[in-house]
Amino acid sequence: MPLKKNLIEEGCVVMVQKGAYLKTCRVFSGRSYTFGKRGDGQFTLNLDGALGCPFGSSFRMDRVSNKMFSITKIENPVISLDIVTEGGVDNRDLQDDGRSQKLTPDEIITLKNKGLTGKEVIQVITENSSTFKDKTVYSQEKYVNKKQKKYGETITIHKPTIRLLNDMYYTQDPLKIANLRIDTLSQLLCHSNVQAGGNFAVFESGSQGLVTAAMLQRMGTVGHLVQVYHGAHPQREAVDLMNFSEEELLVLSFINVTKLPEATQRDSLTTTTATTNTNTTTTTNSNTTTTTTSITTAEPMDTNEEDETRKEETPHSSKSDEQKHTNEDSEENLIQKDNEKLDCESQENKDQHVNGKKSEKQDQETQKSGEQAKKPSRPRKFVRTQVEDVSMSSSVLEQGIMGLVVACRQYPNDVVKELMPFLHPGHSFVVFSPYKEPLMELYSEVRTLGGTNMRLSETWLRHYQVLPQRTHPAINMSDVQ
Repeated sequence: MPLKKNLIEEGCVVMVQKGAYLKTCRVFSGRSYTFGKRGDGQFTLNLDGALGCPFGSSFRMDRVSNKMFSITKIENPVISLDIVTEGGVDNRDLQDDGRSQKLTPDEIITLKNKGLTGKEVIQVITENSSTFKDKTVYSQEKYVNKKQKKYGETITIHKPTIRLLNDMYYTQDPLKIANLRIDTLSQLLCHSNVQAGGNFAVFESGSQGLVTAAMLQRMGTVGHLVQVYHGAHPQREAVDLMNFSEEELLVLSFINVTKLPEATQRDSLTTTTATTNTNTTTTTNSNTTTTTTSITTAEPMDTNEEDETRKEETPHSSKSDEQKHTNEDSEENLIQKDNEKLDCESQENKDQHVNGKKSEKQDQETQKSGEQAKKPSRPRKFVRTQVEDVSMSSSVLEQGIMGLVVACRQYPNDVVKELMPFLHPGHSFVVFSPYKEPLMELYSEVRTLGGTNMRLSETWLRHYQVLPQRTHPAINMSDVQ
């Protein structure tokens, strides 16, 4: 974790942007990273030139080999290329039949492999377009900017934020985060009233840890956030990419659904059938623990009893046999003493030789440890052990939480019923699901349990393009609500 959060330092996570393409990577000196899709659009980049520069800086890609690039910082990046000069009156006579470009994709790839810069490649593409000169100035700028995103050799390195991570995941595959857009995520944080100094709980599944990372960022270093998970490990990919400090990670703790403590308000908020089910599960767990402890304590008891029985069964006649052999043993003891002296002298020589080898190994280990100390260590994912996380999460839940957020792709009703008893009366909870049917069922169930001021909402985000003398919705947008 870098000490100066505004500078790109070794070991921190950065977001590399080239056009609309975004990718995260952890920066280490001397290491190269692969970007782009497989095939001709893939390239390798060395980020050593970004170390020590502030976040948000732009860099020029300098070709080292065919697909290997190094980067150099650009002080004054050029947003648009100086290719557009004059344009036509309108585009009414232009036909988009795919025949206006004379160059084939293979010829454009050969131009890139020859070592031409991005600006030169775009210049050749515009010169070989039969309709470029007849387009309006606005259409020409739009065409050049589109080609610049594809063939340009300028990247920007950003500091990881929740918005950029959401955009990256949503561009790659919306189903990877259960169609969770940034506007929906902001509503989850707003309605749950997440703030510093409070105790909150979150259950997240199928959204790469975005909700947990967003809540943790809002809470800062004060308060407690319990992430409840189902399965072997919690989802926290976005948490690891946010460059959180150890003080910020101390706020977060984890607990499995199967290890939730008994809520004091469970009887008043759930039905009697639910309480009997939870009691049966806890009693079965306690029975298994007692059986395992009884097995482990039974083994040493058996060994002690066997030793005592063996001592009691030794006959008294063995004493006479021992007296007969005392004389023979005394002669043998003298011979053994002489042999032991010789063995001690030879053993001392061997020990000196072994100690010399050990000292050489210790010197080598100290050198290796010194070299490893120079390299930046990766930040710890978990600041506590699993047992400490469970105990801390249990204590926070027993005290009660001020807000609850459930965001999962699967059926959320059972999870909400398990976590609702830990919520203080009068405090808010938010449930997100990409499907409306389980939310409608949960709405009626919580209403019968005494829930008030509840609302079902369906979000819709529409982007607008605002330019001089023209404002209209964006042409390409998501149709998922």
